[in-house]
Amino acid sequence: SFSVSCATSSITSGAPVTIIDDATLKVSLTIPGTADNYTVTVTCGSASIAGTFSVKDYSEYTVGKIVLADNTLVDKDSYTVIEQSNPPVAVLIGAQNIYGAAIGIALHISPSNLMWAKNGSTGYNTKFEGIICTPSATGSGAASTATFTGDLDGSDNWDYICSIDPEGTKAAVVAENYPAFHWVNQYNEEYADKLGSAKPAWYMPSLAELCEVYRNRKAINESLAKIHGLGNSYADSSLGTSWYWSSSQYASGNIYAWLVVFDDGNVHGYSKNSEHRVCCLVGF
Repeated sequence: SFSVSCATSSITSGAPVTIIDDATLKVSLTIPGTADNYTVTVTCGSASIAGTFSVKDYSEYTVGKIVLADNTLVDKDSYTVIEQSNPPVAVLIGAQNIYGAAIGIALHISPSNLMWAKNGSTGYNTKFEGIICTPSATGSGAASTATFTGDLDGSDNWDYICSIDPEGTKAAVVAENYPAFHWVNQYNEEYADKLGSAKPAWYMPSLAELCEVYRNRKAINESLAKIHGLGNSYADSSLGTSWYWSSSQYASGNIYAWLVVFDDGNVHGYSKNSEHRVCCLVGF
């Protein structure tokens, strides 16, 4: 017999408790409308355990804002000096993830073109059903207008690939089999001296998220240029006009994944062993 409680009683009032297994409970909570930290306690007899979750106000998390290592925000126009103890780590892209959290893009893109998956590998030949994202339009300009169905959140796409291809994603072979994803996974190590105390959980965007980056590229580029001007090793000067991989599987062929051309907004599927640029996102 379990019960749940919180100092803000409306969060747990009437909340059902479902036993999933010997170590797991499922509890439905009512999320409050006031930003704060909330502690929920689960009790069984004389034993109890507590956990805290945060509700954030994202009204200030607008596209183009610069995110510093301590998660504070600053407008590009008022950002005048890079502090090494609290450097910039991302620029907000104007989208929210499935939890309503703001999303930021890393300040560097891959310095070279990379394959999504190596020719002949499991990743190349597999249709990853759980990460299929389908646009309502393709071709030139579609990145500005398309809507999307299927898997829209790219934050767990790599985990899904690993679950389908555990051998091909092992540390010894992942760089060869999945070069684009490997670059994302190594971002914190590559730029450790520019991230301060931050260690964001970067991921390659879904097609829907990548198109959001494209739609807001002007504001993103302006913030990148500002940071680059203050310290060119901290940020690229812009996203440029490269072809960018998404982490989304193409529905109509095993060997294809979706990409976006940042020159004209072209959205189309491409062979996974072709080489294109990569950017990475993180939720705040």
